[in-house]
Amino acid sequence: MDRMSERLDKQTERLDQAERRVSAVEDGQTAPAAGQLKVNTELGTLRHKMDDLESRSRRNSLCIVGIEESTSIANMENFIESLLIHLLGRDTFSAFFVVE
Repeated sequence: MDRMSERLDKQTERLDQAERRVSAVEDGQTAPAAGQLKVNTELGTLRHKMDDLESRSRRNSLCIVGIEESTSIANMENFIESLLIHLLGRDTFSAFFVVE
């Protein structure tokens, strides 16, 4: 009878160890899920930025920094056009040069 009791105790101990290991594995799986959510969010943000940069690189646009929109020039388009022609020369621009 003692032998059976010893065997039962050993089996119980092994079962407890197995349950603790399974519990530790299950607990460890929730942490990566939270990290994965953060990675997915950042990936979405980076994809959006990449798409925006690709779209901008396809345009034949020029962004002029330093002239405030509130500048009191009657016709800003004419001002920018004459400024660019003055600074860069008329030969620089093609016939399709348009200031919008």
